[in-house]
Amino acid sequence: MVWGAVSFYNKTKLAFLDGRQDSLKYQDTLRTYLLSAMQELNELTPSGPAVFQQDNASIHRSRSTMAWLESMPWSTMPWPAKSPDLNPIENVWGVLARKVYANGRQFDNKAQLKAQILQSWAEIDQEYLSTLVEGMPTRMAQVILCRGQSIDK
Repeated sequence: MVWGAVSFYNKTKLAFLDGRQDSLKYQDTLRTYLLSAMQELNELTPSGPAVFQQDNASIHRSRSTMAWLESMPWSTMPWPAKSPDLNPIENVWGVLARKVYANGRQFDNKAQLKAQILQSWAEIDQEYLSTLVEGMPTRMAQVILCRGQSIDK
C-alpha cells in the first residue's frame, strides 16, 4: 500500500506501507510524512493555516486517530461518507497508476515497481495538483446541486 498527500503548494513524500494497517500505524505514517509537509504548507499558505482532509476509512476516523489529529496545530476537515467525487487524491492515484503502468509496463519485482512509483510521483506536476485543489469549491457545489449523488468530473 502507498500513502501520500497533496496540496495546492506541495506534495508529501510517499510512504510504502507493508501489511495490514491499523490506527496506530496510520498515526505513525502521519507523524512521519504529514507533520513536516503541513508545517511547510503553513509557511507557504498566505490565507491562513492549512486544513487536513482524509476520507472516512475506519483507521482515519478511529477515536485514537481523531484524538491525535485534534492535538495537531491544524484542523481536519469533516468529510461526508461515500464521497470519492470530492477527494482530489483519488484523481492523483489514477494519474499515478496510469504513469506507473504506461504502455503495459510490468515489473519483475517490488523494487522495480517501487522505483517506478517514486519516479511517476515525482513527475506529477504541481500545477495539476493546484488545479485539483482549486476545483474543490466547485466540486462541493456540484454535489450539493446533485443532492449528494455522484457528479461528473
